[in-house]
Amino acid sequence: MRVAVIHNLVPGGARRTIEQHLPHFASDVVELCPATATPVTAEASVVPMALHAASVPRGLRPPLRYADLVAVVRCWRMLARRMEALQPDVVLAHPCQFTQAPAALLWSDVPAVYFCHEPRRVDYEPAAAATVNPQTKGIYAPLHGAYRWLDRSATARAAEIVTNSRYTADRIHAAYDRTATPVPMGAVELFRPAPEPVVPRHVLTVGALLPSKGHDLVLRSVAATKARRPVIVVTARQGGEEQARLHALARQLDVSLEVRVGVEDAELRDLYRSALATAYLAREEPLGLVALEAQAAGCPVVVANEGGLPETVVDGETGFVVPRDPALVAERLEGLEDPAVRRPLAERAAEHGAAATWQRSAQAVEDHLRRVAPGV
Repeated sequence: MRVAVIHNLVPGGARRTIEQHLPHFASDVVELCPATATPVTAEASVVPMALHAASVPRGLRPPLRYADLVAVVRCWRMLARRMEALQPDVVLAHPCQFTQAPAALLWSDVPAVYFCHEPRRVDYEPAAAATVNPQTKGIYAPLHGAYRWLDRSATARAAEIVTNSRYTADRIHAAYDRTATPVPMGAVELFRPAPEPVVPRHVLTVGALLPSKGHDLVLRSVAATKARRPVIVVTARQGGEEQARLHALARQLDVSLEVRVGVEDAELRDLYRSALATAYLAREEPLGLVALEAQAAGCPVVVANEGGLPETVVDGETGFVVPRDPALVAERLEGLEDPAVRRPLAERAAEHGAAATWQRSAQAVEDHLRRVAPGV
C-alpha cells in the first residue's frame, strides 16, 4: 500500500504524532507539505508557499492577509496535483496551521483518512471566537468565512476521520456532523523511568506559550504550596508577550521560573524524571501527549478535568484529575511531597505510560488506511 502523508504542521503534539507513526507503518510512505511546515522525513516533497501579512505593521495587513489566503489555496492545489502524480493508494491527512483540514483534499480523488486533532477552534469554541479583534472583525469576515468553508469542505471529503480522544470525537461530531474514531496515542520509547531513584527538584509544565495552556495556573498553584518548588516550562518556540507575562507573574508570586525552548527529547525525559510532578492545566486540551510522556518517564501528573486530559490518567493511581483551581492543584502537589504517596503513583504511572506505545497507535491508523484504500 502506498500512502501519501500530507500536513502543514510545525513542532508540537500533532506533528509528533506523524513523526512517531511513520517508522511503524508497514506501508510505502511519501510525505508532502507546504514550505510553511516542518517536514518529518528527509525525502519530503515541499511545495512553495510564501506569506507576507505577518511581516508588516498591523495597519497594512488586511490586503496582504487576503493575498495570503490566495497563496494558501494555490499551494494546496499544487500539492494535490503533485500528490496525484505519485499515484498513492490512500492519503493520510493531518492538519494545516491555516485551514485546519488540509485543502488538498478538495482537489484530489484519492481516498483519504483525516487525522483531525481538533476542530478549528475559532469557528466552534466560544472562548477562541471571543479573541477575534472587534475592530477588524468586519474587515476580515469574508476571510474567516473562506477559511471556515475550506475547513468544512475538506473535512467532508475525507472517507474516514480518526482522532486522539473520545472528547475530541464528540467535538468533531458537534462541529462537522462527522463520526470520528479515537485511536490510542503513545509515548516516545525514550521516555522511561530512571534506572535509579531521582530526588524531585521542580514542578514541570510543557506546552506552547499560550494563555490557554495554563502555565500561569501552575505558577499560582506552586505559590500556594509550602515547598514553593521551582517551575520549569518547556516549550517548542519563544512566546513573546506570554513569556514576558509568565516571568512577571513569577516575580510577583516569588516563584522561581525557568523557560526552556526547543529541548531535545533526552533532556525532556530527564526533566520529567526529576520533577515532583508534571502539571498540565490546559483549557479544553484535545488529549495531551505530555501527560502520557510524563507518566511513561515515571512522573506523576496533575491534569485539568477538561477536554481529553482525564482520558490520559488513572485518577488517584498514576496522577490526579482536578479542576483548574490553583488551591486544589496545590493540595495535590503538597501531597506528592510525601515519598510514601509519590512513590507508588510514580511506579504505577510508569506502567501506565509504557502501555501507550506508538506502535499500537500506528497499527490502528494503518488499519483505517487499508479499509479505505481500494483493492488493497
